[in-house]
Amino acid sequence: MDRNAYQSELDRVQFTEAGKSALTDALMAEQAGPAVRRRSFWMKRGTAAVLAAVLLVGTAAAVTASLWDRYFGGLDPAEQAVVDTLSGDLPGAVSSNGAVMTPQAAFGTDGVFYLMLEVEAPEGTVLPTQGEDWLYSLSSFDDPKNWACLETAEGRRVENLTYSLDLTCLEDSDPTDNKITVVVEVLADGDLTGLTVHIPGLWMWATDGTYTPLFTGEFTFPISEGMGEESVMTLDVAGVTTETPWGSVVLETLELSPLGARWSYRIPPDAAQAAREEEQAAWEEPPAVVGVDEDGDTTAMEVTITPGAPLSAVLRDGTEVSVNDSFSGEEDGLQVCSGTFGIPLDLAQVSYLLWGGTKIPLL
Repeated sequence: MDRNAYQSELDRVQFTEAGKSALTDALMAEQAGPAVRRRSFWMKRGTAAVLAAVLLVGTAAAVTASLWDRYFGGLDPAEQAVVDTLSGDLPGAVSSNGAVMTPQAAFGTDGVFYLMLEVEAPEGTVLPTQGEDWLYSLSSFDDPKNWACLETAEGRRVENLTYSLDLTCLEDSDPTDNKITVVVEVLADGDLTGLTVHIPGLWMWATDGTYTPLFTGEFTFPISEGMGEESVMTLDVAGVTTETPWGSVVLETLELSPLGARWSYRIPPDAAQAAREEEQAAWEEPPAVVGVDEDGDTTAMEVTITPGAPLSAVLRDGTEVSVNDSFSGEEDGLQVCSGTFGIPLDLAQVSYLLWGGTKIPLL
């Protein structure tokens, strides 16, 4: 995968251009070898805080479950019940410059929420099925004013929170009309209470990096607080250890919700030293990965090793569901990670968590 491909993925993430470029380089380094974990640029810029349970209000239960089947590829009754619990009433449609975005369903908790929208372009505009060489985008990163973002209730762009907004287009039954249905997934390493999702329009992003506007406007959807708070579990995990290739690491905190988890751990001195020694050895070898700029100049990528272990939930039927590591960084001397499951989980069906090779019971 080349640098432009990674850069296109970051076009959906709220970062400065310098931060986006640095994260692109880190992603390229990770692509070269899974044994080395990249230094994350998803670090929260504020102080450590317990994730608050917040979400955009959703639809009535029966309708929500059937709609989310399209996105998750099918939900069993227990998973549908989770969606129902984290859903509520939807705000109305928003119209701007002849286009309309209509919320169809939404749910979320603990720094994660999903918003399903029917997008209707101005009359006469065809919204075809995405092709191999282009994708739909809610942002055009050739102009900062056209970035999809989180805003405060007063309309100010949020600057002190690391987050991402990802777009998924659902299957389109009529690629010749002016409507598509999309899901906006918002992940944040912090509190979303009182914020809104601002969408400036719809573009076609081509693999050559160009953006073609389909329509622009002002589309804003509020996030409300309080729903799903009781679904977040805080586990007593202080002192739990697991092994990594560089030595053991030690858990400090772990919060679990039906949609994901957030945990912190410390790296003892011996494991940190082993990681530093491997980093130094990597620098003494010819660089395996280089970054290439627009002029064709190459730069060796920095190799940074952070000892850690993946987290997953093991269900009572033996199914293992991994947490997708979305955010990681250092706070007050601890490594802090958070991420989401690929599907809503009924926590009553979780037998235990697995951190590396260590089992963590929920009781």
